[in-house]
Amino acid sequence: MSHENIPTQQLPISPPLGPVGGLLVERFAIESLIGTGGMASVYRATDTALGRTVAVKLFKADGGASEPERQSGEIALLASLNHFALVTLFDAGTATVDGVPRTFIVMELVDGPDLRTRIGEGPVASVDVAGMGADLAEALHYVHERGIIHRDVKPANVLLAPSGFPGRGMHAKLADFGIARLLDETRLTATGSLIGTASYLSPEQALGGAIGAPTDVYSLGLVLLECLTGARAYPGTAVESAMARLQRQPEIPSTLGRDWSEVLAAMTARDSADRPTAAEASLLLRALATSATAAVTVTAPTMLLPDSTPAPTLLLPDVPPAPTLLLAATDAAPTEILKADAPASTPASTPASTPAASASAGPPIKPRRPASRRLLVFLATGFALIAIAALVILNPADPAADNTVVPPSYPAVDGTLGTHLQELQESVNP
Repeated sequence: MSHENIPTQQLPISPPLGPVGGLLVERFAIESLIGTGGMASVYRATDTALGRTVAVKLFKADGGASEPERQSGEIALLASLNHFALVTLFDAGTATVDGVPRTFIVMELVDGPDLRTRIGEGPVASVDVAGMGADLAEALHYVHERGIIHRDVKPANVLLAPSGFPGRGMHAKLADFGIARLLDETRLTATGSLIGTASYLSPEQALGGAIGAPTDVYSLGLVLLECLTGARAYPGTAVESAMARLQRQPEIPSTLGRDWSEVLAAMTARDSADRPTAAEASLLLRALATSATAAVTVTAPTMLLPDSTPAPTLLLPDVPPAPTLLLAATDAAPTEILKADAPASTPASTPASTPAASASAGPPIKPRRPASRRLLVFLATGFALIAIAALVILNPADPAADNTVVPPSYPAVDGTLGTHLQELQESVNP
């Protein structure tokens, strides 16, 4: 039979696989597949009603008789939780996809990689691991207080969102409560079955024993250890990994330091009673993050102190010499003025200025005369001035002056004194 005889309707165009390109419940436009797991697939979508980008988790339809109960349980749990380190639930419901009813939940889209991808690039800085671990432990405490355990804490379920805060590149959000259960309620799985990822199971999970809040603390400890080392503590197949943790404790390198070794050893203790609570683990990790941040902050000033300290030390010796040099360079005249203005400071100034003056190129300062000699000179000068004044009065400078001037008369004095006065008068008369 030739191809021309085949009816056209027998060659239908295959519809696109999955819901990509479709509109879920006439509201969520599915754009692309983000990731897929054993129970559900996650898609990037746009909420056309609110105009925001979201993540749509679409559960598989062939999960068995227990799946509807499990799915509705996750929706109820997520809807009741509100914490900065937990993925936020926006909406939930059921939709028909490819003719099959499917349960879905709509969550916030964390625009960043998961922790598994980040560890694949190499070990994470200890300060970042401490801060991230503190946030996740706080989130676990939040859900434990509400009677919920996660049971599948692993790197793939930790989403890294940009922090937008200077000095911190990311913060962690715990996702996928698909296998979480309420404490003290009937287990959703058959007795003896394993729920969780083999590499991060707690010893009680590996033994199929009772599971509680310490289970999440143990798994978080293994996740943080992997972040620091870049390698899983219990690699291998599911059976190998599960058996290994029953035979040995996780290997914690001594290079991580004493503080990290003690915290991780406590979180991964084989006996669940020996592990800290999620709240205690959060406080321990927060202390590690704070100390690591302080160490990084103090390092810069410590290195700068040796460079900045000598500056004041060098300046202090330079300041006093300036006045000293100026005083030494001053002439003798200012020195005399200073002594006249402040006699009390003259003794102190003289020793300091004398060496400087002797070292200069100017002439030596002439010493002052004693006070007694200055007094004699003063008296002699006074008598000389009186004599000159008398000569001017008695001997006029003008020879053409009138010679008929009547000489002054003096009162008569008896005795020898009168005789001498008379003689003196006669000697000065013209």
